[in-house]
Amino acid sequence: MLKLKPAATDLTWLDLLPGVRVQVKPISIADMLLTRDEVIKVYREEETEDTSALADIAITRTLGRRGIKAWEGVGDDAGEPAPVTPENVDLLLQNFDAYDSLHRLYVVPAMQRDQEKNVSSSAPGGTSEEVPPIAPPASEPAPNAST
Repeated sequence: MLKLKPAATDLTWLDLLPGVRVQVKPISIADMLLTRDEVIKVYREEETEDTSALADIAITRTLGRRGIKAWEGVGDDAGEPAPVTPENVDLLLQNFDAYDSLHRLYVVPAMQRDQEKNVSSSAPGGTSEEVPPIAPPASEPAPNAST
């Protein structure tokens, strides 16, 4: 059952690395649609064995750019606090541990919530897997049936 409730609006702090945390907004439908567009671009432009990884990077980068509203513990090369800009978010995400934390703490939970809302999604094995019959065909007698 799809439970209807207003979209979350509260900003949340996430600890990405020791001494580094980011404040993020909830991921909206617009965020997901724009992210989908970025993934489509990756698949159109990149036809390599790394395409899936590049699509994952595009998802995290796009949602990070759109979602990070503030941060602490992030500085420029002179050690001064760096402003939150799309370019600086990209630089932050070049650090694998920061990327991995943002992906795990921000992106994955949003994707899982989106899947839970889709009540008509197919089973992980797909719809074409062999499923044992619940009852025998009409032409056969049921087991333990007395005739």
